[in-house]
Order: sequence, then C-alpha cells, then structure tokens
Amino acid sequence: MGRVFTATNSNSFTAGERKKTISRDIVIGPTAIKFIAIAIFSILALVYLAQSTAGANRSMKVRDLDTNKSQLELEKERLSVEQTRLKSLKEIDNGVDKAALVPPPVIPAK
Repeated sequence: MGRVFTATNSNSFTAGERKKTISRDIVIGPTAIKFIAIAIFSILALVYLAQSTAGANRSMKVRDLDTNKSQLELEKERLSVEQTRLKSLKEIDNGVDKAALVPPPVIPAK
C-alpha cells in the first residue's frame, strides 16, 4: 500500500506520530465581502448593458428595414400607375383608325 503525504505544521516526520494538519479555513472579512459584492454587481450591470444595447441595435435595424420596405412599396405603386397610364395611351393611339380620318366636307358659304 502506498503512503499518503500529509501537509502538516509539525517539523517531525516520524511514522506513527500524531500530527496536526494545516487548516483549510477561509476567513472572509467584511471588506472582502463588500469588494466581492461590488464586483458581482458590476459584472451583472455590464451584462445588462450589453444585452440592452444589442436589443436597441436590432430594433434600429428593423425600423430601417421597415422604412425601406414602405418606400419600395410606394415606388411600386407609383410605377404600377405609370404603367397603366402608358398602356392606356398606347391603346388610344392604336384604337384610332387613321384611315377613317377624313377631313370634314366643305360647306359652301351662301
């Protein structure tokens, strides 16, 4: 069986002698608790600010895209009206029988 190393405060290394081990107690005073609390709150505040800024950036992008979409829809509607107007003018030009146009008869003056 292997030996287990035990860290002690004692200067004696003889086997079978009872030794007191080094204490692992961690003592945190009121100043350390305040410092840790401030550090935790600071980290939470930074995370909150990062998330809220990211949300604001996303909402600005969405608003810009909505504005662009509405402008494109208005342009589409305007072009549709222009297309209809040009089609109607072309139909008017094609509908008139140019051969049927004869000058009116001249009525002699009495």
